[in-house]
Amino acid sequence: MPSNADLGRAIRRLRREQRLTIEGLAHLADIHPTYLSGIERGLRNPTWSKLIAVTEALGSSMATVVHEAETESQLTSKMRSIRSELGLPL
Repeated sequence: MPSNADLGRAIRRLRREQRLTIEGLAHLADIHPTYLSGIERGLRNPTWSKLIAVTEALGSSMATVVHEAETESQLTSKMRSIRSELGLPL
């Protein structure tokens, strides 16, 4: 199950694909840039309405954002496994 950090990384990736700054996306979503930064870093637990606003501002669907978050979760899990196998710190 994706975490807030996975959701944040997914939003960041979608934002960067559209060449938007945090300030630009925050303006489009009508939220404060600091709040959006907290979402992207996995430090905020966005409300449903804020998540919808960000998704719409990205011109995306909630299904796409959730799918991207699931992908981030899988990648994170694989990286942890590889680091563990190599004896590297997690």
